[in-house]
Amino acid sequence: MLLAVVVNLRACQAGLVEGATGRAIHGFWLHQWKRLAPSVADYLHRPNQVRPFTLSPLLGLPRFRKGRREIVPDTPAWFRVATLQGELSRRLEEVWLPELPQEIKLAGLRWQVMGYTTATEQHRWAGRADSQALAETHLLGRSPPSRWRLEFATPTTFHGGEGHLPFPLPDALVRSWLRRWQAFGPVHLPEDTPERVRRGLVVSAYALETVPWRDHRRVVVGCVGRMTLRALGLGKGERAVLDLLAAYAFYAGSGHHTTQGMGMTRGLVDW
Repeated sequence: MLLAVVVNLRACQAGLVEGATGRAIHGFWLHQWKRLAPSVADYLHRPNQVRPFTLSPLLGLPRFRKGRREIVPDTPAWFRVATLQGELSRRLEEVWLPELPQEIKLAGLRWQVMGYTTATEQHRWAGRADSQALAETHLLGRSPPSRWRLEFATPTTFHGGEGHLPFPLPDALVRSWLRRWQAFGPVHLPEDTPERVRRGLVVSAYALETVPWRDHRRVVVGCVGRMTLRALGLGKGERAVLDLLAAYAFYAGSGHHTTQGMGMTRGLVDW
């Protein structure tokens, strides 16, 4: 089961939020598991593994002004947790969410927890899907699409030759999705998918801007906005695999640092 939960907040106090807040969400996520189920916290924190979750930063806040966001009491905000593994999704819904405190501290400020949702009808970034059903729907469809429209809601970046590359080249994008799917998906996909994509998938339109992601002393540049990918000369099976991975990106995110708020991705029906 894939699960995406949106937690709604309201500020209890005035203050300033500086820089990226994904690390604060990550800290709260793990702290709650340490309190409720230490074995889960240990599992999530194991080194050298593909992480079975993605997180957002604090979202819905006022715009930055001189590198800061000014918060007043009752300012609304939200964050998102998405899980990629069935057992973790079950524990999230049965253990972690019911035990959310009424008040939490994030980014140096106190926030009231107003509730949460897993329903797409209530929030466009919430949802759930059965992994096997998702695979069957997209891999066995009669006519897989040849175009995909995507939105990158938080800065998205990839490893380049000399550092981070703040542009979603098709093969890098697909490689990041495939890595997570191969770790947690119910069926194995062709390992050479990124190489095939490099020859047959192009960026046909984009409206992206680069955004610095400042986290204490670390600054990473990513891109936010929208883009369209188009398949040129790819067969039905290859397009079906891409269609599955593009749908999976809603939960898995794109690129690097997805467990600290970067790379939130969703497909768009209309642009």
